Amino acid sequence: MLTLAQVLQALNKEDWMVLVDLQDAYFHIPILKSHRKYLRFVGGSQHYQFVVLLFGLTSTPRVFTKVMAVVAASLRRKGIAVFPYLDDWLIKAKSPELVLHHLRMTTQLMFHLGFSE
Repeated sequence: MLTLAQVLQALNKEDWMVLVDLQDAYFHIPILKSHRKYLRFVGGSQHYQFVVLLFGLTSTPRVFTKVMAVVAASLRRKGIAVFPYLDDWLIKAKSPELVLHHLRMTTQLMFHLGFSE
């Protein structure tokens, strides 16, 4: 995961930036079927199990970061300067037009991957 110091070091005074907040981001990462049995609980007389990544599990931020690192790498290969921090991503560019273009490319990829608005 990136630190604030790393992000600040990469920013320039002339940069334009936009923040992307991935809504319900953890819920877009499915749990392997054979592992779901470890994420069961009982409520009243009903048994439940999680089928997607959940909040509160100590490994969730790490798992989410590792999965989304692949997405960030794909965007960087397209020339987009992206700084992911869990479900908040900063995009920077040299002009307002370019940062908006990169934002559109990023949101299109996220929608393609199943993330909701």
